[in-house]
Amino acid sequence: MRISFLFISLFFTFNANAQFFGNADRYDVTIKQIDVCENATITNENNFTTSGCVTLGSSDFTVDIASKAVGATFGKYTDTTGMIQGRTYRYFVPTLSRSFTITGSVNFTKLSDSSSAVCNTDEDASIALNSRHLTISAGKVGGTATPMTAYVPSATSLGVQCRNQDCSDSSAGQTFTINIPNTPSLYGNALEVPADSTGTMQMIYTLSSPFTVGETVPVITMKFGTKNALESFALLDDEANDTCSINAYYPKFSVSIVNP
Repeated sequence: MRISFLFISLFFTFNANAQFFGNADRYDVTIKQIDVCENATITNENNFTTSGCVTLGSSDFTVDIASKAVGATFGKYTDTTGMIQGRTYRYFVPTLSRSFTITGSVNFTKLSDSSSAVCNTDEDASIALNSRHLTISAGKVGGTATPMTAYVPSATSLGVQCRNQDCSDSSAGQTFTINIPNTPSLYGNALEVPADSTGTMQMIYTLSSPFTVGETVPVITMKFGTKNALESFALLDDEANDTCSINAYYPKFSVSIVNP
């Protein structure tokens, strides 16, 4: 089996100030399972069911999708030999960890004076004792970007936005929503994020074209990229100092299955 890749640019938006985007230099995704399915019912962008599925991989596998070597690395995970001859597969369904390791910077406009600044990922960012599925950590204004752990929060009106590195300053009662950009061919059809602290989530993508398995073991081609794969919002802390949030944003992704 052969796999090739390209990843382009997560998963939530919180209702606050202007939204800014930047490129990720590192974007580690942990895959829990990958399935291909014959059928799916997609109720809305946050709910779907599938049937006629075959699992291509089911162990934890972490890959940096910003890396140029992502294709060769990912190719070791999936196995298409279990796809059933004569069946037509239409959907690609990955189960992912809600935790990501990201590194990068986003240019944003300060709220205090409308000047430009840089929001960096920060390895020292903490959510303190807040629930991880309801909290977004702060970025670091200026300095150097360092690897940080980002977590996909649940859709909620009880969200907490940290405004400094140890989250001793925060805004409660924030609304977090899960809105997939309206281009299914790049961002997928739906994303199911649990309402509790369950550590995994599922996405569903339509294959570029339905594939009927013949006598030859098929080839999967996936395309990725991390341009504009970080999201940031401008914030003010309790003393009116400029701060920011930073997190992963939706990866663009496409997948096809063909005969070699």
